[in-house]
Amino acid sequence: MRARVDGRVVRTNALDLREHDVTHEDALAAIHDADGWIACPSPSTVHVHVGLVDSSTLRTADAVTRALAAAARSRGEHAEQDDEIAAARTELADDVPEVEGLETARERVATVSADVESLRERVERLGGMVAALREADADDETVGADHRAAVATLVDAETERAAAVETLERLQREVREVHDLRERRLRLEDRERRLARAARADLAARMRPSFERARRAVPDGPWRDAFAVVRVARVRAPVVIAVADGPFERASRAAACLDAPVVLTRARV
Repeated sequence: MRARVDGRVVRTNALDLREHDVTHEDALAAIHDADGWIACPSPSTVHVHVGLVDSSTLRTADAVTRALAAAARSRGEHAEQDDEIAAARTELADDVPEVEGLETARERVATVSADVESLRERVERLGGMVAALREADADDETVGADHRAAVATLVDAETERAAAVETLERLQREVREVHDLRERRLRLEDRERRLARAARADLAARMRPSFERARRAVPDGPWRDAFAVVRVARVRAPVVIAVADGPFERASRAAACLDAPVVLTRARV
């Protein structure tokens, strides 16, 4: 790595900042910033788990498993579930569409249906008046004209209702399809989680022998598992070590023990 510290440029794989006004947050931010004051390779997935080592790092069995799986991948290992996981994640990346306008479509059908019923009553009433006039051998052109206009309006209204019903049925089909899609997505998410969990377990199991040997080679303490993971992983970007009363007097010893570039800072408070 190359670091700018107190106005000078330092090239090293073991940077000790414990006597400087630099926090572990400062160091981590610089490591993850391509234009930061620490120039180094980009952090890998391993750094998600052990990019910062302090007394709280990897305190659960699941955390260790996840870190070991990342370490295995850093060394080029693959899991038999990888293709299925990738396929599932590709499908899950597609957004589930939202169906809009269903309530408006329902209201529209209700409105035009009421209009159709009202128009039918008007057509029947006017038709009855026309028939009565004919039986009486009378003729009222106004009533006949009103009847014909009402029939034409009714035809238009029925056409409009048919279109509204068709729209409503289409939206209802889309709602059912989206519901089915969401159900499938839930099943797929569950499957992806199970596959990923199995892949992590498989990869971690492959690293266990090396990990146990590494645990015997690194200093004891609450950070032991984290140090062991760093030692067995292929780490190119520096690891930040922020531990109180740490086991390494010099940064160079930490880098040699962990076989990784390191940045030592004051303990995390």
